[in-house]
Amino acid sequence: MPASAPERILCDTSFVGLTEKGIPGHWPGEVVERLDRAILAISVITLAEVRAGHIYAGWGTKRVEVAENRLETFVQIPLDLEVVSRWAELQAANLKGAWNVGNNDLWIAATAVSRGLHLATCDGDHRRIKDGRLGLMHLPAKAGGS
Repeated sequence: MPASAPERILCDTSFVGLTEKGIPGHWPGEVVERLDRAILAISVITLAEVRAGHIYAGWGTKRVEVAENRLETFVQIPLDLEVVSRWAELQAANLKGAWNVGNNDLWIAATAVSRGLHLATCDGDHRRIKDGRLGLMHLPAKAGGS
């Protein structure tokens, strides 16, 4: 029997930043194992947010090079018309439902929805999105966090 393909998980900017130095020790073992087995991906929106953070923080060439090498370990998912359509739906629902979710978070969520991927996040912003198509893995930044 052939082995099944590994799960792909979309990681948001908070996940990428928090795990820069490794997986936090307070995450449950089964979650860490799931992440270890998965192919981790990022939206180009996350790539842009991370790069903007490096510029804003004034990182030097060497530190940026190390960060860029790490970003290359993620599968990068581009924007396409399917993502655009899902973003438009989420944005309309965001405005009607007063979710107060920022555009970049909606683009990242739209990427996950369009590809049928679970979204790994370490902040609560995506939790406000009320859309049953979004599979969310909320991984708190701190032990006991929500």
